[in-house]
Amino acid sequence: MDDNKKYILDNPDSINDFGVIFDSKLSFTDHISQKINNAYSILGIIKRNFIYMDDTSFILLYKSMVRPQLRICKLCLVPL
Repeated sequence: MDDNKKYILDNPDSINDFGVIFDSKLSFTDHISQKINNAYSILGIIKRNFIYMDDTSFILLYKSMVRPQLRICKLCLVPL
């Protein structure tokens, strides 16, 4: 075997670890922007599909579908 082999390690811009996206500076900005975009898309789905809806139904859908996405972002912002 040749022990003088050189291996090139790749240096990715970001990495996904257990569903959390870290960049090379160990910040969560990509993760947060992805979760916010996901929350906006879910909110758009609610607005398109439930046009005639009262406030209590909207609040129920918002709290059950949109808010958990934003709560995941909030957990990433908590300082260690």
